[in-house]
Amino acid sequence: MSAAIAITATASLLCASLDRIAFSKALARLKHLIQARAALPVLEAVLIETAGDHLTLTATDLTVFVRVIVPAAVTSPGALLVPLRRLVELSRNRARQLDLAGATVTLGAARHRLAVLDTSTFPAVPTPGGEVLATLLRPTLARALAATTYAMSTDETRPHLAALFIERREDELRLVATDGHRLALARVADTGPDSTLLVGRRAIEEVERLVAAPGGLVRIQRDGDRVWFVSGEEWVSGKVVDATFPSYEQVIPEHFAGRVTFPTKDLVEVVRTVAPKGTPGVRLALLRDAGRIVLTVDDGDGNLTEATVSAAFEGELPAAIGVNALYLRELLGALSGDDRTVTIALNGELDPLRVDGAGGTTAVVMPLRV
Repeated sequence: MSAAIAITATASLLCASLDRIAFSKALARLKHLIQARAALPVLEAVLIETAGDHLTLTATDLTVFVRVIVPAAVTSPGALLVPLRRLVELSRNRARQLDLAGATVTLGAARHRLAVLDTSTFPAVPTPGGEVLATLLRPTLARALAATTYAMSTDETRPHLAALFIERREDELRLVATDGHRLALARVADTGPDSTLLVGRRAIEEVERLVAAPGGLVRIQRDGDRVWFVSGEEWVSGKVVDATFPSYEQVIPEHFAGRVTFPTKDLVEVVRTVAPKGTPGVRLALLRDAGRIVLTVDDGDGNLTEATVSAAFEGELPAAIGVNALYLRELLGALSGDDRTVTIALNGELDPLRVDGAGGTTAVVMPLRV
């Protein structure tokens, strides 16, 4: 038998019953958008509204809006604006039923009073509209995002880099991110007119949470300076970034002196062994005659860690290359289950490395001096 929450609000007339666990998970998807010490109390709150056989939960930081839904048996329509963090705390309670009457929440023998806000103070919620730029399955979009978003910049003063570039051309949708030191590109087959879109990091992070949950299709829509990622009645909306994304194709090397191909699983395991979190760099000694590569980490204090992985070699290669350990870990962690092999293409030891996954992803990383 599922745990249920019965919500009743005298002032707002909202009355519904729903699964407590589902409610808790929905709140968890919104908590990252809530500001801990917001200038306005409304930015710490979630707007709960009845809609047919479910509740909609909406939160915003004034730029990004997120809406999630929770199936519910609604007996009286209405709306309620409640501090989200307090709801998160209460939804962890083990009681099977939660009763909400106005600002009073009853859980078993305990009663809690909430600082309920006036729903009219919540910012106007944008309605999804405009042109549909692309339609993808949630898992497909999730894989493309995982393959690229790690390369977005975290520097909000560089909005053209703290964003994801989405482009459709040549019958494929391309997602591209770069922070100036590395670049990641994912391709998805998708027909339609050419289009480009630059979406800020905060919105993309919420889209990642949207597509991580089970679901069907996601529509990418644009109306003026606003973009939506819509799946059913759930969506994320943010502002289109008014900036010029770098000419990424000029950054991706096309000609190389040699290539090294690894079994992805083996390389991932070796990197995890020699380069845990905090490791600055990894030296890769390319032992062509032995058909293997030795990965070495020297912490500068006399501690040396080595591990070996088999590899296939093509063309002319330097004796060794150096790679930022964090970049290498994140790059490999972004590969999907379809990427059974990974190929590093390179010229000299200080030239950019191009890394191609078998699943159609491409990454470019600047090497370190070894």
